[in-house]
Amino acid sequence: MPSFLARISLNYSFAQEKLTDQAEFWNDVRDAITEPYGTKLLSWRFTFATFSLYTDTKEECKKILRNAWEKVFPKTDAISSILVTEDNGDNISKAFRTLYSSYYGVTEYQQLATELRAAVPELVSHGATSVLRNQNYLFAIDSGCGFTALISSLGDLLHELNIYDKSEFKTRKYYYEFKIGAEDEDEYSTSASVINKLYESKEKNPYTIIGIDISYYLQDGKTDELRRFIRRLEDYQDNFVFAFRIPFLEKDALKKVVDTVSDMALVRTVQVPPLHECVMIETFWNVLLNNGYSPDSSLVDVLIERVHQEKKDGRYYGFKTATKIAHEVILKKSLDTARKRDNDEDFSSTTIDKEDLAEYAVSGKQEASGYEELSKLIGMESITERIKEIIAQVKIAAKNEKLDHPCIHMRFVGSPGTGKTTVARIIGQILKQEGILRKGGFFEYKARDLVAEYVGQTTVKTSTICRDAYGSVLFLDEAYSLYEGTSFENDFGKEAITALVSEMENHREDMLVIMAGYTDEMEYLMKANPGLRSRMPYVLTFPNYTKEQLFDIFMQMVKKHFEYTKDLETVAKDFFMNLSDEYLASKEFANARFVRNLYERTWSKAALRVSLAGETTIVLQKEDFIAASEEKEFNEKIMVEHRIGF
Repeated sequence: MPSFLARISLNYSFAQEKLTDQAEFWNDVRDAITEPYGTKLLSWRFTFATFSLYTDTKEECKKILRNAWEKVFPKTDAISSILVTEDNGDNISKAFRTLYSSYYGVTEYQQLATELRAAVPELVSHGATSVLRNQNYLFAIDSGCGFTALISSLGDLLHELNIYDKSEFKTRKYYYEFKIGAEDEDEYSTSASVINKLYESKEKNPYTIIGIDISYYLQDGKTDELRRFIRRLEDYQDNFVFAFRIPFLEKDALKKVVDTVSDMALVRTVQVPPLHECVMIETFWNVLLNNGYSPDSSLVDVLIERVHQEKKDGRYYGFKTATKIAHEVILKKSLDTARKRDNDEDFSSTTIDKEDLAEYAVSGKQEASGYEELSKLIGMESITERIKEIIAQVKIAAKNEKLDHPCIHMRFVGSPGTGKTTVARIIGQILKQEGILRKGGFFEYKARDLVAEYVGQTTVKTSTICRDAYGSVLFLDEAYSLYEGTSFENDFGKEAITALVSEMENHREDMLVIMAGYTDEMEYLMKANPGLRSRMPYVLTFPNYTKEQLFDIFMQMVKKHFEYTKDLETVAKDFFMNLSDEYLASKEFANARFVRNLYERTWSKAALRVSLAGETTIVLQKEDFIAASEEKEFNEKIMVEHRIGF
């Protein structure tokens, strides 16, 4: 009876529900295979497992595994695919054990590899293996999601399949990689330099597969340039297999690229979607385990939050980001262990839990209820009442089948520093407590973060950001920046708004989108898409703080952290009371943000004073506040003169 290797892949929604049990259920699936099939559970993570078993056929292997799953999870449609290949103990079987067990989030590539291996015997029987040398590949995969690893794997696979003569097999290297770009950018290759390299390599230093990033050609007006480049590659088709890379695009944009490339080359498309957070956790888990540490399920939520923070600055590198985080945690754990041992503490744990990632938990869990947190905010009485009204309406609609479930998406309008972000964060907590949102998390982005570089990429990026926020709050600051008026038709902001409106409708009961910005600009934004206004029925207006409220906010910050002299309170009150109404109403004034900056500068002055005096206890004094308030950033007279001079 032949031996087979099988990989079961799960859909991400099921995997995400099971994160905290560390996928131990795979042992139950293995135990549910009662017949003597010699079944072994070789490896498993959250989204997949790899089995070895003896059966008569591949189809029987799939049937056995599906039946076992049904016994453990009856009527649960969680399996997205089952891939099966021979397990003969030869080199190619070993390569597939690695491919099935150590590659995450690349199901289409694993499917491709499985099909190639199955097709080779048929091609050999007809003497047609040369066909594989003319098969090229187009990978739709974002930067950092493993393109280099995949073409290296593909080059290895093509070697093992002997698509070139055995005499060439020993001399050929696996892969070489290029990235096409502008001629004045040194880190990129031009089309001419790629052709020159191919000419040199086909005799002196042949490669099996050539990876070429052609994202450069996705810019407007470069389609013909791409066609010319592909046509020039035809001369080298017998010498190399080409694997092209573009970002992951929405369907129509991808089809245009595929049509252009396939006009002149035989191309198989392989899509690798943006990495799901389950895949990122699998990568983190693997790095820890490979370095002798045991991850605990308690760190899942903190790890997810850290990944989201990495995404926010627009410099997110997929697998590299997960690996970087894992290395940071391992290093911190080793330093903590060494320190405790130096202090003669009995400490030898290799388990990494949420305490080891505590410093990465940006928001943390609040002990008080959302309403209690809201009540602590100065000047938010009217906002609080409006939020209570909205939540009461949503709860009643949810219980009454005759009423449509209202869209809960909101617009927050007002000047900077008026508490929009703080209130949005608290609303997520309240909606979770009220059972309206599953998670109640908070995802904050600048609106332009939804916009990508190429046509078809923005839709994917927007949808990916929304996917992270399912069950939570997605807060988009400076939302009006998506609509640039006359330049709108040539800007990908339109694509972002269209994708966002679709997500807001499809997940109206499972995600709260809050757009924030100035009142007039936000009203103008509503013209960008006919469905935008109707999907954001709730408008919360955040007025500027009064002078008294600004002073109260400042003293609230002081009292929370420091002791202070009475004259500091007096001089601070005089400062805020003397700010002009014109200055407070200007767009340059940042309200509570202005107050926080002044507070931090004040205690910074106090810290310097105490340090120079050789003391350790900080007591804020009048002189500290005066020194801080006289700096240009806080001096109204200087700032007004600067604006006039400008």
